[in-house]
Formats: sequence, C-alpha cells, structure tokens
Amino acid sequence: MKTTIAEIPISIRLKRTVLTAILGLAVLSLNGCLLNKQPEARLTSEPSIERAFDILGGLPEGKPLLRFLYKKPVRFEYGNTPGFCHKFFLKTGRIFLPKELKDSDKLLALALARTAYIYKLYVTSGLEDVISEEEELGALFQAHIGLEIGLMNADFERNKFAKELKSDFCTYIMDGSKSAALSARTSALSSQPECQRPLDTLQAQRVWLNETRKAINDGTFYRLLYERDLQKVRKGVLSMGDAMNNDAAIRALPTYDIYRYQRVFYDKHSDIFSHMEKLYRDALKSDEAWRQANRTGIDRAREEFSTCNLPE
Repeated sequence: MKTTIAEIPISIRLKRTVLTAILGLAVLSLNGCLLNKQPEARLTSEPSIERAFDILGGLPEGKPLLRFLYKKPVRFEYGNTPGFCHKFFLKTGRIFLPKELKDSDKLLALALARTAYIYKLYVTSGLEDVISEEEELGALFQAHIGLEIGLMNADFERNKFAKELKSDFCTYIMDGSKSAALSARTSALSSQPECQRPLDTLQAQRVWLNETRKAINDGTFYRLLYERDLQKVRKGVLSMGDAMNNDAAIRALPTYDIYRYQRVFYDKHSDIFSHMEKLYRDALKSDEAWRQANRTGIDRAREEFSTCNLPE
C-alpha cells in the first residue's frame, strides 16, 4: 500500500524541502563558479618556451614569478630581427626572446626568467619604459635561476650563442652581485639600437622630469615630451606617427589644461620614480639574503666554473 504525501509527517516533509533547496543552491553555485572561472592565460604559442616555463614553475624563485605572469599576462615570442638580445614591446603586450636559444631549454629558461622579472618590475613600478635598474635586477634574478637549475659547464658549451649568458652567470657567482649589476648596467647603457639600447637610468629620468617642471614657464614643455617620444622611435618601441599624434594632442590643449596636465604629470611620475627606488633597494636586500641562504650552492658553482671569464 502506497503512502500519500499527506500521510508523511510535516517535519519530514520540511526536512526534505530544505534539503532539496540546499542541493539546488549548491548546484547553482557550482555552475556559477564553472561559468565565471576564467581560462588560464596563454603566455606563448612556442613549445620550447612552454618547456622553459615548466622549468621555472619547478623552482623556488620561479613559482611566484609564474603566478604573477598568469595574473598579469604578456606574450613571449621569438624575435625575427637582428641582435642576440631580448626586446620589449610592452604597449602591445609582447616580449621577444633570442631565437638562437630555441634548442636549449635551460638557457632559454634563463633568458625567460630575466625578461619576465623585468616585466614584473615594469608592471609593479608603473614605469613607462624599461630602464637600466630593471636590467640590473633582472641579471641578479637570472643568476638565481641558473643556480637553482644547477647549471653545468656543458649546458653552455652545447650552444655557441651562450657566451654572454655564461659571462653574466660567472660574474655573479665569482665576483658578486655588485659586479653583476654593474656589468648589466654597462650593457644597458651601451649603444645597441637593435636591442632597444641605450636605456635610461632612474637618475636620468629624474633629471628629465625636473626639466619638465621648469619648462612649462618657458614654452619648452612640448619639446621635452616630443624629444622623449623621438628616443622611443629610435629604439623601435614607438612609431613616428604615434609620436607626432602625441605631440599634436598636447599642443591642442587649452593653456589652463596644459598647466594642470603638467602638474599631474610631474606628481604622477615623481611618485612612480620613488616607488621604483624602493623596489630597487628591496630587491638588492633580497638578493643579499638569497646569497647568504644559498652559499653552499654558490660555492659548488664556483668549483664547476672555476675557469670562468678567464682570458682565453
């Protein structure tokens, strides 16, 4: 004999109703999470760069960097222009790596780590351009990755283009962080248009910013902005058309708006530079602590690369 709904005690019926409602809400919540979940960012379409990312993802220093890249994605590709160097086109969200490292996963991971770390500094600081100080810190971070990978002489010998990478790594382990940063600065300030160099230093940008503050009264503000854009044109990170459009847009502003723009411009960039100075100091302190914590690994690398950077 079947039991009718009316014969089921009301307390049981209420429990069933509540349970059904809870299950329904759970299903809706789960569906909502699945619908709202964003697909993981695709950082590259190159299998070899994917392998380099896999190497970074397995390292203590690499994991946090990889998490940052997925939150603030940028595309990594191989460059097809002259110059064995990395190149940043961050306005369009692209970083180019030397294609000569395509067949060397570990060495490619070094180049990838350096550019990704520089990109992180660029995003975190709010700077408009990559500067020398970011290259310096990138060189230190690259050495960390090399030590965590456990690079051997043979890894460099397999690639005829790895001489500069090996020299940078050896400078860090043999001569210390200051020498490695100085070497990176020297390279960053050298004239290499095919590699978007020379770069500015933070001090040079400070000087330029102070000039813009004074220039509003003598009519040279427009010229300073335009000349800065022309520098970007020469490095290949800005088109001539964009530079001319920027200049025309600024000159079209009414006088009152120009004064206001200049004040906002100065305050904004002054804050950015101060923030970058702090990031730089903090990174150097972190590097010093890292060296202390990894002294055994550095000593081991010194033995492996005992003939590093010696005259041939």
